Amino acid sequence: MKHISLYKRTVKSIAVLAMMAAISCNKKLDALSPHDVNFEDQQFLTAGGFTKATIGNYATISSSAYEGSWFNLSEYRGNNVRFIDVTSTATNVAAQDIDAFNYTNSSSKDFGYSNAFWFASYQELLGVNMVLKHVTATTTDPLILQAKAENLFLRAFVNFNLVRLYGKPYYQSPETSPGIPLVLEPITSTGNPPQRASVKDTYAQIIKDLTDAIPLFSQKKVNSYAGKYAAFALLSRVYLYMSGPFSSPNSSAAKLSQQYADSVISNGGYTLAQGTAYINFYNASNQANAETIWAVNHDAITTGIPKLLMQPAGPYAGSVQYSTGQAKPSPDFLALLTPGDLRSNFYKTDKYPNNATDTLSCFKYMYKYVTIGVYTSYAPMHHLRLAEMYLNRAEARVKQGDNAGALADINVIHTRAGLTAFSGLTGQALFDAILNERRIELAFEGHSSFDYFRNGLPMVRSYSSFNSAPLTVNPTDGKVEMRISDDVLAENPNIKQNPQ
Repeated sequence: MKHISLYKRTVKSIAVLAMMAAISCNKKLDALSPHDVNFEDQQFLTAGGFTKATIGNYATISSSAYEGSWFNLSEYRGNNVRFIDVTSTATNVAAQDIDAFNYTNSSSKDFGYSNAFWFASYQELLGVNMVLKHVTATTTDPLILQAKAENLFLRAFVNFNLVRLYGKPYYQSPETSPGIPLVLEPITSTGNPPQRASVKDTYAQIIKDLTDAIPLFSQKKVNSYAGKYAAFALLSRVYLYMSGPFSSPNSSAAKLSQQYADSVISNGGYTLAQGTAYINFYNASNQANAETIWAVNHDAITTGIPKLLMQPAGPYAGSVQYSTGQAKPSPDFLALLTPGDLRSNFYKTDKYPNNATDTLSCFKYMYKYVTIGVYTSYAPMHHLRLAEMYLNRAEARVKQGDNAGALADINVIHTRAGLTAFSGLTGQALFDAILNERRIELAFEGHSSFDYFRNGLPMVRSYSSFNSAPLTVNPTDGKVEMRISDDVLAENPNIKQNPQ
């Protein structure tokens, strides 16, 4: 693992970044979005230094190495995407885009995104732990405690994404299944590099960080920053992942997932976008959306996520030299969008040269598109939003036998989409409807394969893609777990590779 080299690179860049921040940092930019600043130990002599270092940690999350890789590894392993472009295997870099899609799970940095995501994650944890290290046990400064809370949240968020990719689903012997290395302080020595904690211990640490953070939040910031209800929302998701299959649920975990979702829905102050506002939900900054609980703001930091999804009208649209979206919504997914479903508006015509069948592309990441930057977008990735909380609570309720409550929750989301309410559903049929609603509502937002595997269900891809045959991956298949980077294994002999 490159913790040491990452640490050294961070320290070397600190002085330059601090000087840049002193010149360019201003209140307007701070209020707009997190940006890339890191500070030496001396910066932690003031409360403001903790705040600015924390802003730098949000910037790491917004980077293409983290968010871009996360989007690929989370979304493309499901069945919402179909690759159609011959260039998707034309080069090693292009082949990386379909490595996770094909469940090849390459451990080489040249053929997949596991390497990039792993190191971006531990780069983020280095920055987070640098802040937490400097918070003394006796401090009462609300700004410092706010920074501590936000960094505890970020550590939980990063570790949860890591264990979702590299660990088995929670219901599969979490006490003995290997999770991830839990790095809780900056590593400054090459001695005794960390081993992988169990899945159970990894989840326990995630929960501890979030519950420790909650009482420390003293500021209610814009939704570009973590807050108490973002922590509640993430806890709802974590416990839902622990709730297991519908056939043999962990009712205690389901109850906790429901309770945390309750807190967000009832007390968080968020509201579901309706009608035209819902249709335009992905056409605006996250800070303009009252449904968004947490999304790292991209008003000033572009993202490359649209690169493979869609190219809207502009000088390059339809050009033989430039592709439009290579990753199209799958025919299996589009078949779920019934007439009148407002969510059909998130998939717009985007014809690919010489392809008359796959004409729709995902429009969820096209906010403030400019023709000069063909493959960039300012759109945020909505990591947590209110609609998920209703769906979390619906699933948690049905797993506890509360059919009426679950039906009411799914109907909030279903009718918001302009569809007639479900009636008479109970038990397995209701559970299936909830998972189907999650698939439609949360499509292209990083939930795709996890909802199957954590529930003990296979991910079934009934369609072919450009160079990929139909595929079924069972939840106990070794391919569910991503392979750890060869570079990590070479640098840390204490880490064991995931078998495939």
